[in-house]
Amino acid sequence: MSAAAPAVPVNTGWPFWRSQTLAIVRMELRKNFITKRGFWIYLLAAAPAVIVTLHSIVTMQRPVRSNHDIAMDTKMMAILFQFFFLRPALFFGCVGIFTYLFRGEVVERSLHYYFLAPVRREVLAAAKFIAGAVTAICFFGASILLTFVGMYLHFSNFQIREFLLNGPGLGQLGAYAGITVLACLGWGSVFLWMGIRFRNPVVPAVVFFAWETINVFLPSWLRRLSVLHYLQSLTPVQTEARGPGVLFGSTAAPENAVVAVLAVLGITVVMLLVSVRQLKRSEISYSTD
Repeated sequence: MSAAAPAVPVNTGWPFWRSQTLAIVRMELRKNFITKRGFWIYLLAAAPAVIVTLHSIVTMQRPVRSNHDIAMDTKMMAILFQFFFLRPALFFGCVGIFTYLFRGEVVERSLHYYFLAPVRREVLAAAKFIAGAVTAICFFGASILLTFVGMYLHFSNFQIREFLLNGPGLGQLGAYAGITVLACLGWGSVFLWMGIRFRNPVVPAVVFFAWETINVFLPSWLRRLSVLHYLQSLTPVQTEARGPGVLFGSTAAPENAVVAVLAVLGITVVMLLVSVRQLKRSEISYSTD
């Protein structure tokens, strides 16, 4: 996409914009959920659940399991969530979903239909982001639920009931689900902008992944520029190492939960505003794609 004059605004009221938003969201959801290109995203979402389910099946086959308790699996769940579910599974899942919202239209040479329609760019960006967020939350929300269930599948009904109802189980599940939603919003807004701004958003997405990864080696004040830092601050079970940064003495205390949530939501709002501004300055250039 290249720079161009802003689109002519459509002077209509909120009810009309709301109906347009809902119509676009419905169309986008059909494309996001029913698509061959999303097969690898389905695999990313399913991988954690498959891994822990196999773990439970193997554990149930052992004749002696006296040294295996819920506390051990709770720590395993925390490690799996932080170092595999969040990244790379959820991270690259959001890359595939959100960058394609606009770049996919350019690749398929269909973006001009939206640009020629009497739809404000703000409405278009918001509707596509909502559709992408719903898609990502459904995929990875189901994934974290199945992963959590699969992790404790090999325990007795009594142990599971005690863990969930009289222990920290339900609270941990709620925290993992909430972090998943925030990750979809925060990372999704960043990748939405990348899909509008860059002709090949995969390259900046990989650079951003590198930044999120090396962030554990950086001073605590610089970590606050990372979405992952706030997400990890909300994890209900903190791992002892908190990443390889411990090897260099660069560990940092987690952020306050309220601060972390507001930070991710603030990043989301800022990136959506930047995306709308970029979209208003964009025009279609299929010949270069």
